[in-house]
Amino acid sequence: MANSSLGPSPVDPSQLYDGPDPANVAPFPKFAPLPDVSTDKRSRPDYVATITAALDMLGARILALIAVIAACGIWSFAVYDPTQMRTYAAIGFSLTVLIPTVALYWRRG
Repeated sequence: MANSSLGPSPVDPSQLYDGPDPANVAPFPKFAPLPDVSTDKRSRPDYVATITAALDMLGARILALIAVIAACGIWSFAVYDPTQMRTYAAIGFSLTVLIPTVALYWRRG
């Protein structure tokens, strides 16, 4: 009973490590060298230019899609409970965000 009143018994430091014995670790496996990718088709400049153009076009479409979805939400909220401020907010969003984003989408094709 005297030991339980003093708290837990001390921990042996050799019991704290749960992995393999540090002196018994296998060496790292030998890996094959990486293949030469300098002749890969994806590193050609025309391929990179094509990917860049596609991402530019996709970026304009994603922005237009986000703006249209946001405008639909704002206008739905303004029509559901029409107040003067909500109508002005929807008109302001459409004039400052939606129309320029759609114009950017049409310009980039």
